[in-house]
Amino acid sequence: MPAALKIHIPASQRHSCICCGLCCRRFRVLLRAGETERLGQLDWGADNPHPGRFWETFGGHAYFKRRADGACVFLGEDERCLMHARFGFDIKALTCRGYPYNFASTWPGEVTVLARLDCPAALRNQGELISKNRRHLEQLASELRFGGGFSAAQLQGLQRPALELLCLTLRRELQTAAQCPPDQLANHLMLLVHKWETLGANFLNDLPTLKKVMPSLLEKCREESRLQLQEAAPLSAFSRSFFRQMLSAYVLRDEELLDTGLKTRLAKTWQLGRLVFGYGNIAAFGQEHPDYELKPDSIFAPDNQEHSEARLWEVWRRFVELRLETLQFFAFAYYGTSFFAGLKALLLSYPLSLALARIQATSQNRRELAEEDLLYAVAAIDHCHGRSPRLKFRSSRQSEQYFSAQRFPVLIKQLGHS
Repeated sequence: MPAALKIHIPASQRHSCICCGLCCRRFRVLLRAGETERLGQLDWGADNPHPGRFWETFGGHAYFKRRADGACVFLGEDERCLMHARFGFDIKALTCRGYPYNFASTWPGEVTVLARLDCPAALRNQGELISKNRRHLEQLASELRFGGGFSAAQLQGLQRPALELLCLTLRRELQTAAQCPPDQLANHLMLLVHKWETLGANFLNDLPTLKKVMPSLLEKCREESRLQLQEAAPLSAFSRSFFRQMLSAYVLRDEELLDTGLKTRLAKTWQLGRLVFGYGNIAAFGQEHPDYELKPDSIFAPDNQEHSEARLWEVWRRFVELRLETLQFFAFAYYGTSFFAGLKALLLSYPLSLALARIQATSQNRRELAEEDLLYAVAAIDHCHGRSPRLKFRSSRQSEQYFSAQRFPVLIKQLGHS
């Protein structure tokens, strides 16, 4: 890695591979230019398990072939990579060596990295601190290309000290409000972001003044947030369908989009249309999702919805905190969006996670949410957040603006207490 390039790693995130083999079953592995030739020249000897062409092409890009059961052709019976076992870790494709890490260009000459939460070990924060793997992460970064850092438009006039203080404030609110009901916490943070945006860059860049008024601003937001949730009006039928449309973008896993056959595309379009109206089966969009036929009340809860414990939402708070710490919620990490737009989209992960967790629980005939429901939901959201081929189109993200202001508390109340 060039000496001038700095890499920032989350201080408390943990990950160690548990050899579950899921990453070799869930994803279509992208191969870079030259990797098919390099890997094709490996000398397997007489017991070559994969003679001939081991890749296939989608949209002009090469990917490892998958077996009929969905697994990579190089996955062995012991759930371990045959290529890794025979030739060692370093010989593998960059995509394989890099997972579950996600890199993003931030400030000029700087990048950040985090472990993706669609990896079971990273989702549960198991293993060694990823900061102990700095040498490995630096080697991976040296093989990647990065942009020149945030643009002026993406920063919206904010200077680095102000931007970092805002992110640090949100992280502290997440940490100190660990026992706060998640609906109140999410609405409080969204309201705070809107107030900051209204204050404008000139005010926010004045750090002495900003630090002086921040405590009173935080307290005011907490009280106003509580009133918003109490007084929120019912969500219109149109808004419900618009939210389900946003949710549909987060259940359509990226590797499923590579199946471009006419029959498959028509079937998915039909299911997407049904989902917007409150029906459909999200298992049609990926094997990770529960096989359950939705009903209009599967997402939006009745008033007597039972409360889940605040501790269950630790995985969602960690998802948001990691994104804030690494700045992987706007600019390069989130479809080139601006700072405040990225923050709003990040906080919308709360209602999206709640909706998916509720579907998971309902599919098992449960009303009260359990830890497994939140783990599934956050992993699904993390998988698509900033990486979805569908969400890269601005038209697919119109609902983010629609629900990021006055309709946010309305949406949360309509979803019911979590």
